[in-house]
Amino acid sequence: MDVAKFIFLIEKQRKEQDAIYHNVALKYGLSDTEMWVLYFISNKDKLYTQQDLCEAWFYAKQTINTAVNSLIKKNLIQLEVIPRTRNKKNIILTEKGEDFVKSTTDKLHLAEEYAYNNLLKEEIEKYLEITTRITKYLKEETERL
Repeated sequence: MDVAKFIFLIEKQRKEQDAIYHNVALKYGLSDTEMWVLYFISNKDKLYTQQDLCEAWFYAKQTINTAVNSLIKKNLIQLEVIPRTRNKKNIILTEKGEDFVKSTTDKLHLAEEYAYNNLLKEEIEKYLEITTRITKYLKEETERL
């Protein structure tokens, strides 16, 4: 099989995974970005600002801002000013947001864990290593375009 065929098959799998996540967001009554904001901020070990989400997850500022404003209107999140900063705010779940996350993105996390737990640790490590390398090479080549 030639490289072009592998690229096609790999990209087809990525698109199918994107569609899976999109369908989950629809089931929850959310846009894709709204779902991802809730997914990331539901991590109890870290607080996120809008800027953090943009930098860590490669979102455009306006995309995150639109999703955050929509989630605020739905009373699922609020912004909390970070002391001694000019204008930075953490994105915090409201009580309604906490309840919503329990029945939505927390379940998504469990589904992902189930899927990945069907693989051997070595397979997951190899997958991560390979996708990291492909991303690096793709970035290098596309920067030359």
